[in-house]
Amino acid sequence: MTSYSCYCCPESGCAHAPLKREADGLVCPNGHRFAFEPGTDVPLFASEPEGANEYAQANAAEVHDNALRWVFATFQDDEQGLRERLIARIGLKKGDRVLVTGAGAGNDLPYLVSALSGAGDIYAQDIAKEMLLAGVSRYQAEFASSGVSLHFSASDASHLPFEDGFFDAAYHFGGINLFPDITQGIAEMNRVVKQGGNIVIGDEGLAPWLVDTELGSMLVTNNALYARSAPLSALPPTARAVKLSWELSNCFYVIEFQASTEPLPVNIDVPHVGKRGGTIRSRYFGRMEGVDPALRDQIYQEAENRGMSRVAFLESALRASLGKD
Repeated sequence: MTSYSCYCCPESGCAHAPLKREADGLVCPNGHRFAFEPGTDVPLFASEPEGANEYAQANAAEVHDNALRWVFATFQDDEQGLRERLIARIGLKKGDRVLVTGAGAGNDLPYLVSALSGAGDIYAQDIAKEMLLAGVSRYQAEFASSGVSLHFSASDASHLPFEDGFFDAAYHFGGINLFPDITQGIAEMNRVVKQGGNIVIGDEGLAPWLVDTELGSMLVTNNALYARSAPLSALPPTARAVKLSWELSNCFYVIEFQASTEPLPVNIDVPHVGKRGGTIRSRYFGRMEGVDPALRDQIYQEAENRGMSRVAFLESALRASLGKD
């Protein structure tokens, strides 16, 4: 049975608006309502209009399955092996709670269920309602007695309906290249995963050494998404333990990192030892107007004559000029 206490309102700010169930959907304290897809317990927070693209049509899952068969035949790999390798990188433990963004028709769900060893929760979301509902149809009943609970929501990965630090890990494979705002999508995964929890992201994107090859040109001509680079610049500046690798003949990038919202442990106040002196902070925030180069050289020489760093000499001279020595 699906629990709804985990969801919060993406319209009101997730930290302050837990949702409550009513007969036909979920409602937040501020009056925002989110209906269930008719005949299901799947809340609809956001979804693309029907027919907006190949993922938002009635046969979307079948179209996607056909594309996957082409991928594995082309790159001569097996789907089970790839998905097991990728999910192993998450490092799931029995009882964990994991988020899958852009879950599509749920092709990764059987492997995630297996990785949780009989206990845990999987939350699968996608903005393409038709794809997501195919996943519900395929897997919800199949794993009902597995000990692992499956939860589905049609929602926007850039505005996830979950509170901060709710998940032990997050996973995404295939689709992040199409996010309208990749940086925001990754930031949301980082927000909803506990400090130190693993996040694994992958999609089409040639390794740099293939970009200028004939094979690379052929792949990009076939599908422009292969020209995408791994979006490392989209990672939060607080990300830890970042790793980049490639799968499927080095044509799909995989990014792994540990979630964190804490500043990096960099002490910008450690004094430099040497002629220049100062610290990272003083060298960055303490920059001043330029002076005559000849005068600058005299100041540097005088600092050396006195056995002082340049920063220490300048600071002492400036304090003296202000009567604060």
